[in-house]
Amino acid sequence: MATRWGICGAGKISLDFCMCIKSLPSEDHQIVAVAARDKGRAEDFASRFGIPKSYGSYEELAENPDVDIVYIGTIHTQHVQNNLLFINAGKHVLCEKPMALTLEGCQKVLVAAKSKGVFFAEAFWSRYFPAYKFIQEHIKSEAIGDVVMVEATFAVPIMHVQRLYDLELGGGALMDIGCYTVQAANLIFKDKPEMIVAHGSKTETGADKTAVITLKYPGDKFASLAYSMESSGGANHFTIYGTKGTIVIPDSFWYPTRVVLKDNEVKYFHLPTVEDQDGSYYGNAQGFVYQAKGVREYLKAGVTESDVIPHKDSETIMFIMQEVLKQLGVKYNYS
Repeated sequence: MATRWGICGAGKISLDFCMCIKSLPSEDHQIVAVAARDKGRAEDFASRFGIPKSYGSYEELAENPDVDIVYIGTIHTQHVQNNLLFINAGKHVLCEKPMALTLEGCQKVLVAAKSKGVFFAEAFWSRYFPAYKFIQEHIKSEAIGDVVMVEATFAVPIMHVQRLYDLELGGGALMDIGCYTVQAANLIFKDKPEMIVAHGSKTETGADKTAVITLKYPGDKFASLAYSMESSGGANHFTIYGTKGTIVIPDSFWYPTRVVLKDNEVKYFHLPTVEDQDGSYYGNAQGFVYQAKGVREYLKAGVTESDVIPHKDSETIMFIMQEVLKQLGVKYNYS
């Protein structure tokens, strides 16, 4: 039986996700409904992807009995409210990162999902890429010895994106791109860090734009993270340092297609083919296929959380990000 998707939000990220869903066999995945705050926008979105139902409210989507799971691709500040709406309606949920803007909001959603017995996962799509699975297996094999430190950098020139200046919309670079560096550290060191130190700069509106973060974990293990939305770009690497060697994703670690091992051995991971990828907004968007297929397997197995981004990881990532924002002096202004 096909996994029947409902789409909450008709923006760019939802478009890329649906582009990938439509490339998968219809006996496995179907998009049965889409909702947006603007019904006309929902109708246009539905027309593009051949979706039978379109709504001008999220409540109508929650009431649709044909929807098994809802993909949430709305703005950051709506995520907690959207999550709770669909969870309380008994729907499974895959919510774009960040699933919340505070630790309290994150915990509220996770408690609700557990109470209702539905599947919930934060959509850190990177975790589903084959390169990430390979990295974890390579570490478990002790090929690089004990991991003592990780580095991750995400710097891209996106100062032109007006939403990132608006604290009422959850603006700033951490929640858009910096969060990927935090999840990279969490991928390797699962515990909460013993110490978090952050330094950075802000826009004139008070949103964070560049920051460096140092995390100290139990056992004298460290993570050095950096992100910026004002940089002209860079290597954007993820490096894992072990006592016997290193693992490097040399560029674009959030959607990796190659990993460099010791002696410069390179492992390549080819992206899946998606017919309509020319219309995508984000780089390597066809990687959403990995996430969609992974979530379907969880639903078939009857589990309520993802093993690549379990609830504990989402909570730990949010714990770190909340402290980073506090140290940077960023205060969101939304109800």
